[in-house]
Amino acid sequence: MLLNNFKLQISVDMILRGQGADPAVIYTRHPQLADIAEAALQKGLPLLAPLAIIRCMSVTSVRHQRVELEQGGVLIGELPSQKLAAARQVWVALCTIGAALERYAGEVYRHDPSLGLALDALGSVAVETLATEVCRHITDEAQALGYQTTFPISPGLVGWELGAGQRQIFDLLKPDPKLIRLEASGQMIPLKSTSLVVGCGEDVDHANNTCDYCAVRFTCRYQPLLNLL
Repeated sequence: MLLNNFKLQISVDMILRGQGADPAVIYTRHPQLADIAEAALQKGLPLLAPLAIIRCMSVTSVRHQRVELEQGGVLIGELPSQKLAAARQVWVALCTIGAALERYAGEVYRHDPSLGLALDALGSVAVETLATEVCRHITDEAQALGYQTTFPISPGLVGWELGAGQRQIFDLLKPDPKLIRLEASGQMIPLKSTSLVVGCGEDVDHANNTCDYCAVRFTCRYQPLLNLL
């Protein structure tokens, strides 16, 4: 299923937080940075092309760090096997905002680094917002069946190696490479893209959140601000 009817709601405050700043401090002490974020929002928003490729698959078994899915699909890793152990269904998703904004941000950065960085932050916020919308869609679908959902898990979190996890997701979704593709390194192109998996079932583990399984959770300077997004 390809979804592209998203209207992402993004604010200047979100861009500032995406740069690791406290909006209240910025407005008081460095209002020029808020003006730059506003300019990034106005210039960058029309360049967003958000889309998501999603698929819902039934779980057939979970054993030996393998989540086996219908039609021979599989997710392998300590984290997916732990968090999806009680799932009846698994939703797999790839989310991207396209390449236009990142190209523009790169061009702008060469002559206006501050605006270029704000545009880059807009892209990061946009793909996070898109992922949140996709998770909301999955939650609505699950609740219609009387299911709960896990928090979204992604390759690169503790317990799921990045390159292997990305390949597993791409193998399940087989996206059009003109929309999104996977490099040998595990990097997705366009860069402002993300992948995620959500488990659904009556008794799935929906405690914790993604930050609890991030490799830099103890040193991340964004974590206090991410809770506000």
